[in-house]
Amino acid sequence: MTATEETRPRRASGIWSPFRSLLLAQVMSAILGLVFWVLVARLVDAHDVGVAAAAISAQSLVGIVTVLGFGTTLIAELPHKPPARQRRILMRALLVVAVSSGIVGTAIVAASPLFSANLREALGNPIGATTFVLGIAGFAWALVVDDSSLAVQRSEVQVARNLVASSLRFPVTVVLLSVGVTDAHVLQVCWVLPLLLSIPFTLWRLKLPRGDTSSPGLLQDLREIMPLALRNHGLSLSLAAGSQMVPVVAGLSLSSVDNAEFAIAWLMATFVFLPPYLLATALFAHGAHTSVEEFRAGMGRTIPAALSLSFLLCVGAWVLGEPVLLIFGGDYSRASWEILALLVPAGLWMVIKDHLVVLWRTQHEYGLATRLAGSALALEILGAFGGAMVGGALGLCLGWLAAMVLELLLGLPWVRQAFRGVRWHSPLSQLRALRGGGGDGAGDERGLAAPYVAGVVALVLAVVAVGVWSSTRTPGSDRAEPALDSSGLPELGRPVETCRPSAERPGPAIDLNVQSATGDPSDPILSRARVADLVSLAAQAGATVISTTTSFRTMQPTADAPIRFEYVDRTIDAARAAGMRVRLQLVGMPDWALDDPLDDDPGEERQPPRSEAELERWSTFVTAVLRHLRGEVDYLEVWSEPNEAKWWPTGPDPVEFARLLQATTAVVRTVSPQTQVVSGGLASNDVGYLDALYDAFDDLGLDAAPFDLLGVHPFSNGAGPDDVDAAKRYEREPFGLYDANFSGFTGLHRVMTDRDDPHDVYVTQFGYSTAAGRNRPAVPDAERATYLTQALEQATCAAYVPVFSWYALHPTPWDPPQFALLDRRDRPNQTYAALEEWSVR
Repeated sequence: MTATEETRPRRASGIWSPFRSLLLAQVMSAILGLVFWVLVARLVDAHDVGVAAAAISAQSLVGIVTVLGFGTTLIAELPHKPPARQRRILMRALLVVAVSSGIVGTAIVAASPLFSANLREALGNPIGATTFVLGIAGFAWALVVDDSSLAVQRSEVQVARNLVASSLRFPVTVVLLSVGVTDAHVLQVCWVLPLLLSIPFTLWRLKLPRGDTSSPGLLQDLREIMPLALRNHGLSLSLAAGSQMVPVVAGLSLSSVDNAEFAIAWLMATFVFLPPYLLATALFAHGAHTSVEEFRAGMGRTIPAALSLSFLLCVGAWVLGEPVLLIFGGDYSRASWEILALLVPAGLWMVIKDHLVVLWRTQHEYGLATRLAGSALALEILGAFGGAMVGGALGLCLGWLAAMVLELLLGLPWVRQAFRGVRWHSPLSQLRALRGGGGDGAGDERGLAAPYVAGVVALVLAVVAVGVWSSTRTPGSDRAEPALDSSGLPELGRPVETCRPSAERPGPAIDLNVQSATGDPSDPILSRARVADLVSLAAQAGATVISTTTSFRTMQPTADAPIRFEYVDRTIDAARAAGMRVRLQLVGMPDWALDDPLDDDPGEERQPPRSEAELERWSTFVTAVLRHLRGEVDYLEVWSEPNEAKWWPTGPDPVEFARLLQATTAVVRTVSPQTQVVSGGLASNDVGYLDALYDAFDDLGLDAAPFDLLGVHPFSNGAGPDDVDAAKRYEREPFGLYDANFSGFTGLHRVMTDRDDPHDVYVTQFGYSTAAGRNRPAVPDAERATYLTQALEQATCAAYVPVFSWYALHPTPWDPPQFALLDRRDRPNQTYAALEEWSVR
C-alpha cells in the first residue's frame, strides 16, 4: 500500500468527521428551533410572532457583521498555537466582538424610529432593546466559540453548545407563557437568554488551560491578527449576508402576519441550506494547511454530495412541506408552504457559491472573492426587495431566486475556471468507500468540469422552475370548505379560513368614506380641491368605491325649503372624476316629515319613517335625490343599524324596517334601476334579527328581499378577525342568535341561503379604534394593520362579499380620528399602509 493510499481514508475522515459534528449541531438546533416556533405559533398572536421574528433575524444578521472575521481566522490560526495561547487568543477575540456588538447594537436601537413597523415595535421597549443588543453579542460569540471548537479538533463541543442553547429555550418559554406574558419582547428574551448561557458552557467544555506567558500585549496581538481577520471578514460578510438579509428584508417590507408566515418557511428552509455551509466549512477546516491540489481533490467529493443532498431536500420540501407545516396551526400550512417551495431551490446555488469562496480563501484570493460575493449580495437584496414591493412574500422569494439565477449565468466563467480539471466522485461511490473503510471511489463517476457545470446549471434552473410552479399553482376545485356549524357560523375552536387574492378569488373591492360636510357652521363644506385630495388618497390606498352619508334631516330641514344637494354633489363629482363607484347612504328624518317627533329625545334625529304618511314623504325625498343624481350612484344604502335602538329609537322592529326597504326599493327600481339597494348595515352579526326580517318579508307578501345586498357592520369590539369567541355568540332578546365575532357574517349569509334568497353581503363598516371605549379595548395601529389584512383575507374566501368598507378614511365630526386611516393633516398611518399593500396583491 502506498503512502497516498494510506492517507486517503484519513483525508476523507478529515472532511467528514467535522462535517458530521457540524451537521448534527445544526440539525439539532434547527429541529429544536422548529419545535420552539411551533409552540409560540400556537400560543402567541401572529403579530407578536412576526415582530419577534423580525428582531431575531436582524440580530443574527448584525452578529455576522460584528464578529469581524474572528471565527474564520481562528480556524486557520489556532491549530498552530499551544493550548494556553489558544485560550488567550480566543478570549481576546470574544472581548473585541463584545465591544463591536455593543457599539453597533446601541446605534441600531437609537435609529429604530426610522425602521419598519416590526423592528420599531421590537426595539421601542427597554426590554426589547436590551435583549436585541445582547442577542447580537450572543450570536457573534457563538460563531467564534463554534469555529474555535472546530479549530482545536473538538467539533463535538459545538454540538453540546447548540443543544444547551436550543433546549434551554423551552423551560424559559414555558415559565414566561405560563404567567401570561406573551408579547414579542418576551419571545426575544426566550431566544437570547439561552444563547448567552451557552457561551460559558462552551468555554468550560473546551478546557483550554490558563497560564499563557508567551502572548504579546492586547494591542500588539490585535495588530497582528486584525488584518487577516478583516480580510476574511469582508469575504465572509459578502457571502453570508445574502442569505441572512432575506429574513431581514422580509421584516422590513412585509406586514407582521406575512413576516410570521415567512419566518416559519425560512426556518424550514434552513434544513435545505445546511449542506452548502457545513460542507464548505468542514472542507476549509480540513484543507487550511494542505496544498491546493489536495483541497481540489476534496472538493471533487464534497460538491457532488452537497448537490445531491440539496436536491433531495428540495424534493422533500415540495412533497412533505405542506403537511409538516400543519403542526404550526392557523394558516401557516398553506401560506408558509408556498413560500417554502420558492425558497429551497436556492440551496443548490449555495453549494457552488460556498465552495468557490472556500477555494479562493485557501488561494488567498480575497479581493476577487469579496468583489464577486459583494456583487451577488447586491443583486440578491435588490431582487428580494423589488419582489416584496410588487408581490409580497411570494414576490420576495421570486425576486431572490431571479437574482441567484442571474448570478449563476454571470458567474459561469469563474465557475469553469475554478472547477477545471477537478475529478468528480459520485456520492454513492463515497458512501461505499466510507462503509467499507477502503477505497475512495476515485475511479468511479469521474469526468471533466465543463459538462458537470452545464449539468449543475440545468439542474438549478429545473428545480427553480418546479418550485415556482408548485408554489403558484391555482388551487383546485377540491378545496376544503370552511368548518361551519348548523347556523352557518364558524365552529368554535377551529381556525377561520383565510385566502390570498387570486384569479379564482380576487377578493372584495375596497370602499372608503369621504364626507364633504365639516359640521362647522362658519365653514360647513370642504372645498372641491380638498374633497378631490381625499378621493385621491382613497384611491391610492386601493379604494374603487367612495361612500358618503347624507341625511334627509340636514338636506331639507323644513318642508318649504329646497333640498340642498351641494354636499352630496361635491363628493360624488370628485369620485366620478376619479373613475370610482359611489355608495350613498341615506338616513334621518326631519321633524316636519314625522307624524310624532320624539321631541327632546337623544334619538330624535335618527327617528325612522314608520307610518304610511312618513314613508310617502321619505319616498318623495329619495325620488328627488335619485333624479338629481341621474344614475351617478352605484349603491344606495337604506338607513343604518336598524337592529339597534340608537338608530331605531322607537325600538328595533323588523316589520317597520321591511316596509322602509320595500318603499325605498320601489323608488330605486323606477327612478334609477341600475342602482343597487343595500340594506342598512346591521350592527354586528344579528342572525336572529335577519331571520325575523325575512319573516316580515313573508308577512308583507314579498317573494324576495327588497334589497340587492345585505349591509353589515361586523365590529368585533377590539378582538382580532380570526378570534372566534364563544362568549360573543349568544341568544339576545328579543330576536335570538347574535354573533359579535367578525366572522359571524357567514351566519347572515346562511339565513339568506336557507330562505332561497342568497344575496351578497356588503361590509359597509368595519374597523378598530386606537383608543379604548366602553367595553372596547384600544388596538394599537400596528396591530390594527395586521387585523386589516386578516379581515380582508377572510372576506376573500367568501365570494359573496363583493365590497368591503374599512371604517374610516379621514376624521369627521361623526367619524372619530382614532378609527381613521389619516390624521387631521392627511398623514397616513400603518393601517393605511397595510391597505395599500393589500391592494397591490
